[in-house]
Amino acid sequence: MKLTVPALAALALIALPAALVAQAEAPTEAGLRARVGPLDGKDYSAGYVRLGRRGEGMVFQPLAGAAVSPVAVVFTHPGGDNFTAPIGRELARRGFRTINVNARIDPALGVDQQLPVLSAAVAYMRSLPGVTRVVIAGHSGGAHQMTLYENVAEHGPSACNGPEKVYPCQASGLEHLAKPDGLILLDPPLGDFHGASSIDPASAGGVNARVPALDMFAKANGYDASAGKASYSAAFAKRYYAAQAARNAALLARAQARIKAIEAGKGLYANDEPLTVPGLGEDAGGARLYQSDLTFLAHTKAPHTLVKADGSEVQTVIHTVRPAQFQAAKQVRELGTSSSNTTVRGFLAHDGIRLLPDYAITADDIVGVDWKSGYDSAPGNAYGITVPTLVLTMGCHYLVVPGEVIFDRLASKDKTYAAVEGATHEFTACKPQYGDSTKRTFDYVAGWLSKPGRF
Repeated sequence: MKLTVPALAALALIALPAALVAQAEAPTEAGLRARVGPLDGKDYSAGYVRLGRRGEGMVFQPLAGAAVSPVAVVFTHPGGDNFTAPIGRELARRGFRTINVNARIDPALGVDQQLPVLSAAVAYMRSLPGVTRVVIAGHSGGAHQMTLYENVAEHGPSACNGPEKVYPCQASGLEHLAKPDGLILLDPPLGDFHGASSIDPASAGGVNARVPALDMFAKANGYDASAGKASYSAAFAKRYYAAQAARNAALLARAQARIKAIEAGKGLYANDEPLTVPGLGEDAGGARLYQSDLTFLAHTKAPHTLVKADGSEVQTVIHTVRPAQFQAAKQVRELGTSSSNTTVRGFLAHDGIRLLPDYAITADDIVGVDWKSGYDSAPGNAYGITVPTLVLTMGCHYLVVPGEVIFDRLASKDKTYAAVEGATHEFTACKPQYGDSTKRTFDYVAGWLSKPGRF
């Protein structure tokens, strides 16, 4: 199907309120293809729409003549180009109009800055003929961003700038966000905690002055790179988590003191300051015991729906089938991999959450975290979410337990937790025996969206 950029963009600019429309031309079809590759589909159409001066979307629609649901979906991830994310085309194939949104705002400023763009997308999709409900969806970092959006949409800016926050949200324009009718979280991490749980206590004095007793990458403490696994003792884990919580508290105190100095006109700069944090890594670069030792975050507490490789569904305790993730020894000392080069405000916005003295990660839980202390905390925001919510985790990744942590705190009366057997974080199967896990993922999402009486 030919990419309908000019036609759909023109319609979008007419339908969108003037205040939300940028005074800029839509990119050409050739420009879009050069940027994101082919977007054609034999069973869906795709078209570009601007969302204000700092947002854009790719709208995926079922082909003319296909059954079209009255439920539309707004999807995002806070970084990168979302136009090729599979949710748009996969849901369009299943009858759902879906917009993949890019907010052209640096996520380092805090994901709250992007919420007005998402509000424009919700308003736009609600304006389409035949749409009666709009559901927001996020994958990975977009999932905890969408919990923030939903909480603020339901309760206003006080949901993210109250006195309980380590660092309140900074964005303007959060007073009247367009309210969604439902929420989908695809393999959601925990937001602020994802960074806080990555702080390496062995690097407190710098990456070249590691503390041997706290080094999770030392063979003496249970790390065995040659065998491809780690086995940490209960004593080491207890020592490690206590030191991680203490270092997190020290970093928060330092950053908060610098914010006070900056706001008093005594900082290095008027608005922010550089901040380097040795040992603060993201993704696989984080110093997290559970990435090397699979006895941590191994399974859920309660039975939930497992979507099996043959398409059947069973109620069972969900066990992750993920492999261990290892760092090369040299990465432990690399800036940008295992250490963060950020700013004071960037650190607080992305990693600012309180870890309590009893903080620990276990086989089936994460305890000792003040979830409401971070404004970008998915569990903290879940307490304020009342719309129907789906938490769908991937069985071949480490977010099975974090997904349950979020699920347990949702205020929604209609909430669902499910896991896709053998699916990786990117929805594909981690082994051939798990079949077409991408299809099973979006079949389940479509089924959830279509349940009679849900919306």
